[in-house]
Amino acid sequence: MKTFEQIDLFSHNTMRLHSVATVLYTPETIEELIDVLKKTPNSIIIAAGSNIVLPPRLERPVISLMSLDNRLDIIGDGIVYAGCSVRVQKLIRFLQKNSLGGIEYLYSVPASLGGLVYMNGGRGREHNMAISDYLVSVEYLDLDDMTVKKYVAKCNDFSYRHSPFQELNAIIIAAYFRFKEQNADVTESLIKERLAYSKKYLSADKPSCGTAFCKGNRYIFRLLRGMRVGGAMFSKKTSNWISNVDNATYEDICKLIKRTQRIHKLFFSECKSEIKIIKD
Repeated sequence: MKTFEQIDLFSHNTMRLHSVATVLYTPETIEELIDVLKKTPNSIIIAAGSNIVLPPRLERPVISLMSLDNRLDIIGDGIVYAGCSVRVQKLIRFLQKNSLGGIEYLYSVPASLGGLVYMNGGRGREHNMAISDYLVSVEYLDLDDMTVKKYVAKCNDFSYRHSPFQELNAIIIAAYFRFKEQNADVTESLIKERLAYSKKYLSADKPSCGTAFCKGNRYIFRLLRGMRVGGAMFSKKTSNWISNVDNATYEDICKLIKRTQRIHKLFFSECKSEIKIIKD
């Protein structure tokens, strides 16, 4: 396990905010993770940082999961094992080499496998495009008793941007999948198609967390395009997408999120942020 002191987490979050952590731990085994959690029970846990907004300074210890488990393997009967630290692009390329596929639409998402399962990444079950569509089981660390447990996937436990792990005090360690057979050329074509779509329709040219709200009024989101607070702005091209357009601060993004919530409230519309605001 590596330990860093007074480290800027700029490269650890996709919104590219400067956030100095007093100490950052990067455990490389479950045993190291359990050990550091026991020593620092009030720690902030991060992974690829694609769904978080960090404050300028973090006095609480930070634990990064990105060195915990980067393994990929195919085990008996076509089951794919993927560690929580594996980035989704690496998983898709691994599947391609093994003539498997089905999740190429996630190639543009800057997420780790653990975060992807936790948020049930994808467009939702109604589109037949969610990571849970291929999920068999999950290994997770129960933070209440510090033991590794197994969850067997059930379709009804997942919905748009929701997984059962959001109700558990747990850390996803690894996941097991059963993907469909797919020619490598088909996978390559679907990857290129997704990247072209991302370039045309998504504001991926500036740092962001991607989709900002998992619930909200699509007409309101469309009206909010271009709304700006300091260096944070709702994309003019993509609804429900907050970008860091000019050295945005933690406060800029928080104010933009709160303003969105107030506007929804005025129109009696439900609104739920997908972005996690980290507080020290």
